[in-house]
Amino acid sequence: MKRISKIISTGLKVPDKILTNQYFNEFFKEDVGAWLESMVGQKERHILGENESVSDLSIEAAFMALNEGGVAPEELNLIIVSSDTHEYISPPTSFVVQGKLGAKNAMNFDLNASCASFVTALSTADRWLKTEVNAKYALVIGQYGMTKYLDWNDKYTATLFADGAGAFLLKGEETDEEAGILGSAFVADGTYFDYIGVFGGGTKHPLNEDTISKGLNKLRILKRYPPDINSKNWPILTRNLMEKIDKNLDDINMIFFTQINLTTIKEVMFNLNIPLEKTHWVMDKYGYTGSACIPMAVHDARVQGKLKKGDLIVLVASGAGYAMGAITLKWSL
Repeated sequence: MKRISKIISTGLKVPDKILTNQYFNEFFKEDVGAWLESMVGQKERHILGENESVSDLSIEAAFMALNEGGVAPEELNLIIVSSDTHEYISPPTSFVVQGKLGAKNAMNFDLNASCASFVTALSTADRWLKTEVNAKYALVIGQYGMTKYLDWNDKYTATLFADGAGAFLLKGEETDEEAGILGSAFVADGTYFDYIGVFGGGTKHPLNEDTISKGLNKLRILKRYPPDINSKNWPILTRNLMEKIDKNLDDINMIFFTQINLTTIKEVMFNLNIPLEKTHWVMDKYGYTGSACIPMAVHDARVQGKLKKGDLIVLVASGAGYAMGAITLKWSL
């Protein structure tokens, strides 16, 4: 017998407010929608309202997962909120979520690896459940509220980013079967730290009139990443992970990528020689939701009946900084 962690339920929440490509065509007085749909894969995106925040989305996604899993909030042993768009600089968003859920017995923390946060948090929760033998349930939430930091006159960011939350409920248990999370692989290159981000509001550039006048309180693309950074590195990371767990690419039943660009996803699937029907995307209806996009895509695929118990699933994520991570698991639902 060995101790494993497996996903027993999922949840998803997006704001009600929707902005379509046509909205941006009219706003910028040019056809930005054609490129967004054909190259990026976006048709519309959900945006936080003026009085909404990321904790609102996180809590709704969490309750959906808890209700389906039949687990009461007070039964949770761990909550990880993964993102780079938090409720506050301090305290952590996980404390807000724990308090509002009523998960009084859960330890909790935030995890920030940019848009690779969710995969990193999932691997962290897996290791925690495997070593904390008295723990039973962990809730991992990927949330994103980047539209609160957008310059709406910047067509390159305003049209791309959106908001949402996805949640996985994990259970630790003993089994003699190959089940649950099987392995993970990560790479990072911090020399890209000053390429894209919200650089104001921390200790380097405290939030003040000067910071605001320079636009550092908004999402800024200061340097351009190599255009092939994902299409080049996602296949390498995937192959390394499969070799690590002694599996073949042909063993993969479904693979999910950070939902940043549909063209890139198609290129990577071709590179890996994996049929396109073995992936799934949601950027067409949800836009780019950063650290929330992978759990949202998995939940959506599950609702559409694309996942079955025993499937080998791979999640591949990347984020600014940059960080990349991949994780593989046997689907248990």
